[in-house]
Amino acid sequence: MLAKLSRILAPIIFLSMALIALYVGALALSVDTVSIVFLLGFPFIAGAVIVHFRPKGTFRSFGASVLFLAATMLGSFTGSFVFKLEGLICIAMAIAPLLGASMIGGLTYLIYLRWKTETKGAKTVFALPLVAIFCASLLPSEPKTYVISHDVLIDAPAEKVFEMVKSIPDIQPSEVPTHLSHWLGVPKPTSAVWTQSPAGSVRHSFWGEDVHFLERITEVVENRRISWVFEFPKGWAAQGIEDPHIEVGGRYFDVLSGSYQINSVGDKTRLTLTTQTYDGSKLGWYAKFWHNFFFEDFHQAILSVIKTRAEA
Repeated sequence: MLAKLSRILAPIIFLSMALIALYVGALALSVDTVSIVFLLGFPFIAGAVIVHFRPKGTFRSFGASVLFLAATMLGSFTGSFVFKLEGLICIAMAIAPLLGASMIGGLTYLIYLRWKTETKGAKTVFALPLVAIFCASLLPSEPKTYVISHDVLIDAPAEKVFEMVKSIPDIQPSEVPTHLSHWLGVPKPTSAVWTQSPAGSVRHSFWGEDVHFLERITEVVENRRISWVFEFPKGWAAQGIEDPHIEVGGRYFDVLSGSYQINSVGDKTRLTLTTQTYDGSKLGWYAKFWHNFFFEDFHQAILSVIKTRAEA
């Protein structure tokens, strides 16, 4: 039993390490890993290579080959996390295109094996997907900014809500519902402290014990609106919290500005939290999905605390 298990695991481990080595090589050569070509082209070719080198005796059938491919790719993801090549956030964001493209690459290779004895044009089965990926990377795509808003209806007057949003001290973990982003390593908010100086008003936001950024106030309309621009000074987050590919203020991602809008609705108040973000990845709708995913979690965490405290 042990010998059989080792025959199955050994090639999976070997190929997983080979894929990690190729990835490290791509980083060393400064290959743009946040791109359509890398996210789809690399795993497509890797999928074909994995299926080609699968143990023929154990994984000869179509279904077993697909299973071996999936296990190898998942092993690679696990290895990249264990060896700290990538963080959980980056793996979660990339796993769908990487795993999907590798499966297509493996299936394409299996189709090629069946066709190569029947038609001379079988090799084009590889060329067409790769050409399509390359052409997609050439499509013009400019950096984008996204405006993400969420609101909550609070059973409290606008004046009370306004004071609540200025400073939110001593937020307990139990006050913030646990979302998927927290399981991926994003800390929960712990406090927001409003300070006043001759240079202007600043709100200091603390998330967990290792995150501290600034919201420099640009507009205050009493009981109606607070606006700010974000500042992330050096050392704002402890090492390891940010992923290298999605650093705030980096090439692919930034958080620009935010605001609270307060509107009276009868004897209640609607509080709207808005954040403007920057996306330089040129990944289109896929990047937009993740911007909305994370900021919905961030917004709901803050809005739920304000609502609970204002209504208490």
